Amino acid sequence: MLFKESLISAISSIRSNSVRSFLTSLAIIIGTAAVIAVIGIGSSAEKALEASIDDLGGRTLYVAPGQNRRGAVTKGIIPLDIKDAEALANYKEHDWEISPTITRNRQVKYGNANINQRIGAYLPIHFGVRGYELESGRLFDEDDNLGRKRVVVLGSKIPSELKTIAGNLLNKEILIAGTSYKVIGILKEEGSTGWQNPDEELYIPLLTGAQRVFGTPNVDSINVGISNDQNVDEIMMSIEQILRAKHDIGPGQDNDFRISDYSQFADLRRQATGIFTLLIAAIAGISLVVGGIGVMNIMLVSVTERTREIGLRKALGATHSAIMLQFVVEAILLCIIGGLIGLFIGIGILWICATLFDWPFALPIGAMIGSITFSAMVGLFFGIWPAKKAAKLDPATSLRYE
Repeated sequence: MLFKESLISAISSIRSNSVRSFLTSLAIIIGTAAVIAVIGIGSSAEKALEASIDDLGGRTLYVAPGQNRRGAVTKGIIPLDIKDAEALANYKEHDWEISPTITRNRQVKYGNANINQRIGAYLPIHFGVRGYELESGRLFDEDDNLGRKRVVVLGSKIPSELKTIAGNLLNKEILIAGTSYKVIGILKEEGSTGWQNPDEELYIPLLTGAQRVFGTPNVDSINVGISNDQNVDEIMMSIEQILRAKHDIGPGQDNDFRISDYSQFADLRRQATGIFTLLIAAIAGISLVVGGIGVMNIMLVSVTERTREIGLRKALGATHSAIMLQFVVEAILLCIIGGLIGLFIGIGILWICATLFDWPFALPIGAMIGSITFSAMVGLFFGIWPAKKAAKLDPATSLRYE
């Protein structure tokens, strides 16, 4: 019964001073909205990253050239070549897909458009390893590769770079480094992976690139596609053994190549996103504490303004606990209302960001519950001092207060 009366009194006080109550709760509103929005955006970004990894249909290991070292002496970069990729492809103990890569920038011309663009030479299997899908036309095949044919598949943004549309380029000739190539296919939009953008690349057969365009058998990297259920450490060990034997690296000598797991980059990105999210959320949480200090100051002012009311209540028999409960409930209610308003604002910001970036809309339920709970705790903590001050007022002195 006492709590109900205190709650009714708190609601009446907040409604009668609505503008002041809103301004008092503003820091709570901003802090809660920031916490919900930041944590929600971090969760949505992480889910989008996980979805993009799942779209690859498996894991991709990355083999790159390394340094040739003999003891403490470095003798430069030792390149990988097509024969290294063939050695891996001929190893049948593992079910993997081997896709060597040669990439360089070359001039590309169509009509009056002339651009300097990334040209990638790959085996036909590359599109499957990376999970790229075809929008129109066809992909080059092994016959195109073995025949060193002058055919090219375009990333989705290349037509616009060449100031035309995809339909105008399919089965037409474009110039790459001054030589004519037939456009046989155009890929669907894939989006940037962070270190490269497949939509802005032109794809040609590996042997065509090695002999006709780049003039080198050396490859920039070798992609090794494996299924998610395979043992990554075991696969890496096999790659290491094959390439050490191929490069005639003796016991105790360092590798002249590097093996990386693409998913490690995703894990690092996920960790960085999580740290950044927690940092911003912590900063936003500080505003809740600042808001609590604001609530305390306003409650102290409220105690002064309502001195006669407090004196009258105490003269009529209100106990020390009843007066304290009245002001503590009011402070808690003020913070909870601010928290709820901030909650809806934060959800709105999250929805806008998820829509703009085409991310999954991930509601941070734990953060929502935690922020409201924290708001209530802030109200309790910062409401105790004003409540104690109100409860300690002398009834006789309070009744004479003007």
